[in-house]
Amino acid sequence: MIEDYFAQMTSPKAIAYSSETPWSYFGDYGVEEFSLKNVNAEWWQVFDYEFTEGRPFGPQEVEQATSVAVIDEKVKNRFFPNQKASGQMLEVSGKMCKIVGVVRNVPSNCAQSFANIFIPYTLTEGYTRELTQTGEFSMAFLGTSGQNIDEIKNEFENIRKRIVPLLDDDYNLFFGGPDNAMGTYLRGWENPEQYEGSATKMMIILGRFLLVMLLPAINLISIQLIRIHERSEEIGVRKAFGATRWGLIKQILYENTLLTFFGAILGLVMALVVVYGFHDLIIRTLFNDFGEGVSLSINYGLFFICLGASLVLSLVSGILPAMKMSHLESVEVLKGGQL
Repeated sequence: MIEDYFAQMTSPKAIAYSSETPWSYFGDYGVEEFSLKNVNAEWWQVFDYEFTEGRPFGPQEVEQATSVAVIDEKVKNRFFPNQKASGQMLEVSGKMCKIVGVVRNVPSNCAQSFANIFIPYTLTEGYTRELTQTGEFSMAFLGTSGQNIDEIKNEFENIRKRIVPLLDDDYNLFFGGPDNAMGTYLRGWENPEQYEGSATKMMIILGRFLLVMLLPAINLISIQLIRIHERSEEIGVRKAFGATRWGLIKQILYENTLLTFFGAILGLVMALVVVYGFHDLIIRTLFNDFGEGVSLSINYGLFFICLGASLVLSLVSGILPAMKMSHLESVEVLKGGQL
């Protein structure tokens, strides 16, 4: 089905499709589990792997079901330590495959592209080109630009409508896409057919985010009021010596901004210590035995986004206390009056 219909789409620049099966190796160390992906030739065009040896397999090798394989460094170090793996033979699922390339390990949390071994999908046991062949395949589309996703979706849907009348009554087609990365995440896998777009879910996520931001803002306003109450005599003296209302407002906002920057720097330092100082412990705790190739790093783009949100929150939470502070009567405060 994929070959004869969806692989013929013209709107994507390239189409990668695959199925995944586990591969068990019975050796001296007992049973070892590896992840095996059956992929097409354009897989290597859609996903950007770094080859340390050899090359990817090509369209002709896929079409002719040539027994070739691309492995990652984990498999290479396990079966071919201290030697070149390209050109060697490896038994994969009962077939002797010639290794044509070695790629760097892909983190296991990159589910779409992760595997230890890649072979042509035409080597899959029971593979046929029949329309009613069942099984699970995933597809990834490489667009010609970031703007043609709607074109890809429309062409995909038109092909689906052409296929459905050709199926027997006992068959149906279920698709979880195509979508961009955000749409795929929001769609989920439980009820993909009930997905009606990302707008509603994005509004729900935004609403929750604003609610989470509102609670700290209220807390910060309370803290600011307490701080101003403790500094009421200082503020009274400043007003007595000619400090303007706007000058006092700027003072408290400047202080809030400075504290936010100090807090951000402290948080960044602590994050660096945790990420790089306790890297292995975090991987073992979070991923258990499924953290193969996973590495932790600081996302500085997200850091600056959070810093910007914190600055906005700091300014918003400081406006009300600053306005109240600016209305203080210096004479009353110096006589011992309250805010």
